[in-house]
Amino acid sequence: MFKRSTSLVALTFSIFSISNAFADTTQHNTYQAVPSKNELITQTDFGNQTYVFHFSSDSHQLTRIDFLDHMPTSQSVCNSWKYVSALDNYNVAKQTLLHVSTSFDPTNNTCTAYAYASNNGAEMSQVFDLFQTKNYVDIAGFNLSADGFSAAVDAL
Repeated sequence: MFKRSTSLVALTFSIFSISNAFADTTQHNTYQAVPSKNELITQTDFGNQTYVFHFSSDSHQLTRIDFLDHMPTSQSVCNSWKYVSALDNYNVAKQTLLHVSTSFDPTNNTCTAYAYASNNGAEMSQVFDLFQTKNYVDIAGFNLSADGFSAAVDAL
């Protein structure tokens, strides 16, 4: 009985505390609108990751997200990257998984993952909604600030 109750207490504690674990570690990123390409670009504070958000010509639909990882890696690690998660840190239970395809750059030993709307329809809409309605979004392991996202989309 004691072991069960200890497990339940630990589970309950983790549910309520993990959701706030990353709450104040938001990246101080900004969004650069590139109207000629219907895309937004942002980077993490350390410059290790670049995110490129591609939109339809009317900028109301997110069609693709490119996750460029500038950290050296191997081709096998790159090939094993199948999903990217996106979530609001205050609700980690409501996680959105994006199926990605990858491309390895052997010259720089870097990996880029691509999430396409064609195989992530509803999920892409959920990610778009997160960036428009939340202050920050944890995506691909980094807690990005969503401040300025909607204004940058409007500039497309």
